Amino acid sequence: KDIIDEAIHYYRANVLFRNYEMNGKADRLIVYLTLYISACLQRIEKCSSPKEAEKALQTYAIEPFALPGQHGFPFSSFFEKPATPAEADEFKAYFKQLREETGQRMVSVAFTEEGTPNKFWVAFSRRKFMNTAL
Repeated sequence: KDIIDEAIHYYRANVLFRNYEMNGKADRLIVYLTLYISACLQRIEKCSSPKEAEKALQTYAIEPFALPGQHGFPFSSFFEKPATPAEADEFKAYFKQLREETGQRMVSVAFTEEGTPNKFWVAFSRRKFMNTAL
């Protein structure tokens, strides 16, 4: 199990929280991935098949996104602003990889083996984690 599996596993419980206590650096990543999973579920809800969802999430993963310290990044206070452009590039590459991998795993979780949306996951697409969205 890695951090993505952990974020997916605890998503349905975490998304119900209005507050989230940060106990360590990994919790920051869990918070970001929880927000990203919410956004993925909103896109999956509009898809009728796993292939369509996979395309939608792959496209979403590579869309431009804000970095800590930039306007539009949620919870900027939890993340340190990159000190150098090289650090910003490294952060962006890491988060892009996280987004791509999370999207791929969400397709397998959000659809049943028959290829229909899993109602126990798609039902959470309307939930906002800590009243925030990506």
